[in-house]
Amino acid sequence: MDYIFIDKTIKTSIYKQIASSIADAIDRGRLTYNDKLPTEKEICEVFGVSQTAVKMAYQQLIDQDKIKRIKGKGTFVTNRSTYHQDFLNVYQFESNPQNEIQDILFDCVDDEYMIKRMLKMDTNESFCVIHRIIKSNSNPLLYQHIYLPEKHYPKLKKNYVSNVGVFSLIQDTYHHPIHHLQNTFSPTLASSAEAQLLNILPGEAIYLIRTQIYDDEQHVIGYIVNYFPGEFSSFEVTVHAKP
Repeated sequence: MDYIFIDKTIKTSIYKQIASSIADAIDRGRLTYNDKLPTEKEICEVFGVSQTAVKMAYQQLIDQDKIKRIKGKGTFVTNRSTYHQDFLNVYQFESNPQNEIQDILFDCVDDEYMIKRMLKMDTNESFCVIHRIIKSNSNPLLYQHIYLPEKHYPKLKKNYVSNVGVFSLIQDTYHHPIHHLQNTFSPTLASSAEAQLLNILPGEAIYLIRTQIYDDEQHVIGYIVNYFPGEFSSFEVTVHAKP
């Protein structure tokens, strides 16, 4: 609560001082998404101000989309932008240089049947897997699993470079032409692990977008599973009617 400053000797309204203090702490990164704010009663007791002033301050911050109230839990910082994209161009985030790619796992395995099925691999073949977080303004934009068949990416295990966009890896490093993507979309609820990585609460809605990447010979050269936080993601689907 030490980020709040109130000067009772000036003419600026108490509620505006409270709102301005909290907004400034959010803008400077001292308060970040999902940080819990003090209750109205706690602010009243510490600063000797009216509950009406605190209510007005919190309402102003709610109207500015800086905080949110969750019934029975409290008031939380909610300063995260929403990722909005046409579903067919869902991977536009890779071309944004302001987004940060952070790999958290790299491995090569040969014992996941369902992944091999999506990659259309033989049972004796292996693939590499990358788990990564992609952030926008320090907030998680999505959690991503990338699966790449080793037969199409020789020496990837030896020459792996972290934090490189998957399409850059496919096209620029390994020179595979991408013919088309096949996407599927489904909503679900975040597990505790997914929630922690996406900086949301367990059980909150997330979107799953699964993508098979095909080359010009119709080989599946990659499979990606994307986890987008539902509250901060929206997608458009354009339908073209035949004449």
